[in-house]
Amino acid sequence: MILEDIVTFWQAQYKNDQGQWLHPADEEVFEANPHSFNLDFPVSPYIGDILCAPVIIMGANAGYKTDTTPAEFPNEKTIDNYVKRVGAPSESDWSFVSKYYERVNYGKLIVTGQAALINACAYRSPKISAEPENRRLVRKLTPVTFTRHWLLEALFPFAKTGHRLVIVKRPGLWNLPDTAWQTKGVIFDPAPVSPQITSRPWAAVMRKLGAEQ
Repeated sequence: MILEDIVTFWQAQYKNDQGQWLHPADEEVFEANPHSFNLDFPVSPYIGDILCAPVIIMGANAGYKTDTTPAEFPNEKTIDNYVKRVGAPSESDWSFVSKYYERVNYGKLIVTGQAALINACAYRSPKISAEPENRRLVRKLTPVTFTRHWLLEALFPFAKTGHRLVIVKRPGLWNLPDTAWQTKGVIFDPAPVSPQITSRPWAAVMRKLGAEQ
């Protein structure tokens, strides 16, 4: 598996006949299982240049708020532009991102291409830690398994050689093997639920970016 596989995989997302945005591999899973994911808008597997950013942040799942998420997609043009960004992250302008990323310390790094965030689950919900049906469904979703394999087989080798720094923010949802904790270039944030990257991993981010200059 190579880095570009994650982009190729998500180029297949589409809007089905029910108006739901999803990956075709998940169509039957969503039909057969109760959930409260919001599928009204394009999915968010990653934010930023996932292929080239020197810092990769591992998040939980795409967020959803009844007031702000619809405002991000007011018309078909904004939806089309967003889908194109996901389909070509290295060629896209990430200066417009969700307001959420204006409040976190790594938000500016995404805008400048120095960092990217990848979600364990690309589908949107308000707070997955309080959504037991959604957490159960995550285990059955093909993209979740694919992304985990991509992480271990494509991204982590780059971290081991020093070409990426990976910050792990939600290890429970990622279901990583025990060996991941000893992987060179991979740092687990001691406050995984905090929206901010905390002091020790943040210092590592600054060192990595300093070395890249």
